[in-house]
Amino acid sequence: MDNSIHNDEQIVQRQVIKKYNGARPWQVAVLMLMSAAVAALVLFVALLGGKGRYRLIDGGAKYDSSLISTLLSDIDKYYYFHDDAPDTEKLLEDAAHDIVNSIGDPYAAYYTNEEYEAFENSINGSYKGIGVLLGVTDGNGAEIVRVYEGNPAAKAGIREGDTVIAVDGKSTLGLPHEEVSDLISGLDGTTVALTIKRGEETLEIDVERGDVYIKRVYTEILENSIGYIRIESFTGNAAEEFNEGLDGLLGQGIESLIIDLRNNPGGSLDVVVAICDRILPECTITTLEGKLVDPPQSFESTAEQSLEIPYAVLINENSASSSEIFASAVQDNKCAALIGKNTYGKGIVQSSWALRNGQGYIKLTTDVYRTPNGKLIHEIGVAPDIEVEQDAELVNYDIFFIMRDFANRDLQLKAAIDYLNNK
Repeated sequence: MDNSIHNDEQIVQRQVIKKYNGARPWQVAVLMLMSAAVAALVLFVALLGGKGRYRLIDGGAKYDSSLISTLLSDIDKYYYFHDDAPDTEKLLEDAAHDIVNSIGDPYAAYYTNEEYEAFENSINGSYKGIGVLLGVTDGNGAEIVRVYEGNPAAKAGIREGDTVIAVDGKSTLGLPHEEVSDLISGLDGTTVALTIKRGEETLEIDVERGDVYIKRVYTEILENSIGYIRIESFTGNAAEEFNEGLDGLLGQGIESLIIDLRNNPGGSLDVVVAICDRILPECTITTLEGKLVDPPQSFESTAEQSLEIPYAVLINENSASSSEIFASAVQDNKCAALIGKNTYGKGIVQSSWALRNGQGYIKLTTDVYRTPNGKLIHEIGVAPDIEVEQDAELVNYDIFFIMRDFANRDLQLKAAIDYLNNK
């Protein structure tokens, strides 16, 4: 993804939690490609939504908290500027963040309850905001490059290509991207006044902030009755969206299918297993093993439904985690060709759970997963069956924009079409 383009709702979440990442509130083992950001007393972990094994963890007798207590006591008693210092709760939260960040696990995180709730919403695809994607900010303002359908901005009449030149009367000209995002964000039910430049017109549009839901699955029909379905992440309602999209394409008579996982950073295990179960014959999808999954646990396709038409799967260097589970399941079970570039290589599992006494949440790397053939792909990735370089000018583009504006230059898509035309 082009680093200059960000989702304004996601920016707001990052302002809250920064690099302290987490997972879902019902303590499911989550497979995510997330940016990097234990010492904790844990009562229990429920792995994979209750399907996995339960394990009691209690390190209470092993850890001595007197150092922290002494530090806090001395700061309280002797620090001259104590009145200006953060309160004890804030100091403890900062210490917890630093402890987890120091263990060397780039996917580990400590969350306060508020941070965890915010991250939970981001995973579920539920945000509070207006539902736009902001492009690069410059001296002319902040261009809106994408308006998510069905959300507050779309309902208020905001269009792609509009430029935000002021928010609630404050000029955005020359402001950093995140500052514009902060201005647009706000409490649910409140209104933000946007001054919009649209061509030669200057418009004043009020948008009521509210729930924002961003789709994860997009479909269309290409040439020669080839269906196309893109999964942008394996989170939230992606399995339901996939089933609905696939059923719609099949109902329109497609004869083959391209499943696009390029730039898909991953998601939760239950979602990718559900989608694999929809298209694969009876087979192994993946196997987990490690600290919390012992003995190893395999996840299988039931073959109650499977895809009976030829299909190909597009992957690239940004296809990660759950995307790699999907890709390796298809490849190892010889169901379809993988086309594109070697994937990212994230073959580890993060589990999260609540700390006792309501003191927040922790996420740690606890397990690894193997492909159906037993391979470990962490820091290796999944190799395509047909390697195809992308057009050099499109490498950093979001796939949404490639498909909308440059599909005729998409060399990987063209290779998949050629492959299916020759089947």
